[in-house]
Amino acid sequence: MVSRLRWPAALSTLLVLAAVARIGFSYGHTAQTFDEPCHISAGIEFLDKKTYTLDPVHPPLSRIAIALPLYAAGERYPKLPVSDPDSYNYNVVGNHILYDSGHFTRNLMLARMGVLPFFVLGALIVYLWAVRIGGERAGLFAVLLYTTTPTILAFSSIAYTDIVAASTQVAALFAFYLWLEDPTRVRLLWFGLSLGFAFLAKLTSVLFLPVAGLCMFLVWLLMAAKREELQLMRRARQGVGALAIAAVIVWGGYRFSLKPIQEVTGLSPSAMPSFQHFPAFARSTLQRVVIQNPRLPAPELLHGVAVAWVLNKSTSASYLFGHIKAGGWWYFYLCALAVKLPLPLLILFGLSVALLLKEKREAKQYLPLAALLGVLLITTGVSYQVGIRHILVGLPLIAIVAATGLQSWLNHASWRSAATLLLLALTAWQIGESAKAQGNFLAYFNELSGNDPSKILSTGCDLDCGQDLYYLIRELQSRHVSKVTLAVWTSADLDKSGLPAHDLPTDNREMPGWIAVSSRAYRCGDFDHRELPPHSFDWLDRYSPVASVGRTIKLYYINASPRQN
Repeated sequence: MVSRLRWPAALSTLLVLAAVARIGFSYGHTAQTFDEPCHISAGIEFLDKKTYTLDPVHPPLSRIAIALPLYAAGERYPKLPVSDPDSYNYNVVGNHILYDSGHFTRNLMLARMGVLPFFVLGALIVYLWAVRIGGERAGLFAVLLYTTTPTILAFSSIAYTDIVAASTQVAALFAFYLWLEDPTRVRLLWFGLSLGFAFLAKLTSVLFLPVAGLCMFLVWLLMAAKREELQLMRRARQGVGALAIAAVIVWGGYRFSLKPIQEVTGLSPSAMPSFQHFPAFARSTLQRVVIQNPRLPAPELLHGVAVAWVLNKSTSASYLFGHIKAGGWWYFYLCALAVKLPLPLLILFGLSVALLLKEKREAKQYLPLAALLGVLLITTGVSYQVGIRHILVGLPLIAIVAATGLQSWLNHASWRSAATLLLLALTAWQIGESAKAQGNFLAYFNELSGNDPSKILSTGCDLDCGQDLYYLIRELQSRHVSKVTLAVWTSADLDKSGLPAHDLPTDNREMPGWIAVSSRAYRCGDFDHRELPPHSFDWLDRYSPVASVGRTIKLYYINASPRQN
């Protein structure tokens, strides 16, 4: 018979298995999302061609995880003419891998299954960290919150890099927590390994982990019970060792690559960029490096860092509360958390923070909160704002803080107290919100978003990620539509998706017949791989949609002659 102390672990396992089943069930009605071909093609290129040039902006771990099941099933890099410009387009290459073998559904499912182990890893870290702070019941409660948060389930159900990044980042932060607690050699090794894998998962680790780690260290430093616990010189030496271990892991992730910089970047003295997005003092140095063309360890990583830097400095357009702004808003991600997380989770988190601040506790109970504050702090200076998925690591930290704070509260309350009843009510509400999101995890918004969440967020897979294309196909078939105009945000091969004859809008003129418009197209003018000016589809406001398709597409029939602008 399982002892009472093992029940939380057993129930946590059941919660994870139930969530995995829910994720698997979502595959059948979640169409190809926008970046999936990109990640698939980059991963297959790495495994098959032993190169990494299609999209180096992300390190390869996530792409390997996504591509490995496909590679094991026999999928290989497509043979495209070198002279064909599409042979260098990661979306085109990814669609060839998905469609050409005639096993599109299987291939998409296999790619998505590649990220599932990282969802489980995230649940394990959430459990272990919460148990370390608040005991077995806190671990169970943290896993419940983690496995019922729709945004976590959303990015665990598609072949994106984000759950891989979030789980490895929170694992690195937990390893750092353990090392702060007791700087043994074994914990140092785990810290270095987890740090390396986090850096291999996504470049956001370079932003989040140093700041989150610094916040954790400062809290620990201020609250250390005894001066001898600090061991600062020993920790400084070990910190250097952890970074060395992480560097070896990262270099190994790139197959210990040692290549000339021109070979990897495609740059040459005759095609020298101005490096205008980099600081002035660095531009001449970068140009000299390209001219001298040295062999560097993992130059693909350096190339990816440079591309990511340019993306952040290029002041790309961001969408929030119906407005589009170059460079975005410092509070973008705070607003995203406020409308994308279930209200009961936000309430539980707020209550836990209030309890932590009210009563002086051990340093270990504040460290997850300190890490979260570090992540949120660094996002205020990020101008590349394309969705909550980029700060997904914050969600397991929120679950840990909520669970451990309230567990300490319940330790002093009876089962019939108001506190316990409130906790049970909020937990039931959380489960209900998660169940409500089952049909479309990606499009989940809480009650603060109102009836039309596209007025708040529309980009970055916060709402419209192309996931409703299957619903549109079935809707068109049921209405026997023979031709449709598509203004839908998708990367799918529309000619191989089972759609009827279709056109794509070329301007903002009113057009007759059937037209399907997704949320991102309506709000921002983006569809397929094309862009029209924002508000190009405002003319549709004069008509009522025939049907709402899924959560993101509206279908219209315009029984009128097109008007000239």
